[in-house]
Amino acid sequence: MSKSQEAGKELENNVENIYSILLKNEHLKNFKIIKNHKEKAKSGALHEFDVFCEVEIAGVTHKVAIECKNYNKNVEKEKLDAFSKKLDGCNIKTGFMIAANGYQKGAKLEAKFYGIELITTEDLPNIYPLTLNHVKWLLPDENTYGDPYWIIMEVTEDGKNKGIYYSPSEKIALYMSRYNPHGETTLNGAIALFISKKSAERALEADGAKDCAVFGVSRQHLIALCDTAKDFNRPFAIALDFGLGKDSRICMLEQSYDQILDNFGM
Repeated sequence: MSKSQEAGKELENNVENIYSILLKNEHLKNFKIIKNHKEKAKSGALHEFDVFCEVEIAGVTHKVAIECKNYNKNVEKEKLDAFSKKLDGCNIKTGFMIAANGYQKGAKLEAKFYGIELITTEDLPNIYPLTLNHVKWLLPDENTYGDPYWIIMEVTEDGKNKGIYYSPSEKIALYMSRYNPHGETTLNGAIALFISKKSAERALEADGAKDCAVFGVSRQHLIALCDTAKDFNRPFAIALDFGLGKDSRICMLEQSYDQILDNFGM
């Protein structure tokens, strides 16, 4: 084996180890990581990926493909073209490329166009880019229908979900604790849930918040929300009305994550 091949294998081993730690730290049990995995494409051909991962979340299997480039130069755009074709051929939505010495300008443009996350080996110790993309699987997008709820979240300039939950201010929301049902309270950091899309949109419009949008919450996403609430000790606040009341506020009642899970039988 040549020195370049040895360097490539070393990087693959490192990535496999780091990604395994990442998934374990996120308490995901149903996952597998394979090096030099051959995935069957829609055409019937086999495409090989340096590191391949399958993760099951709420009964849905997600596939991740990672290409490792331990070159002594920048990665060219042709490598991104080839990788994107393999991803598309195998219907894999999440792809990473990890390089030892960065990327050419054309490669960066191709990666942005095809939605491929570019990482350097310097990023690996903190594994933040990997974490961001992994979390995206658990976030609702513009195509998610609200069954059973709708939620307000911060968005990027192009309307993509940033993964930051937004709760209406007390200017238009009357928060009530289930432990103190006779008086108004402040539910710091509450995750606000709405029973209809229009009621969430009314609340958002009345609050005047910028860079936010309404997203549907499926049962799969609700499980992820409950995990977030548990990990960060955040209550839920469920809107009890479809619109604003006489005092121009919407009444929102506190609920815990375990109550929601129990109520929906999950």
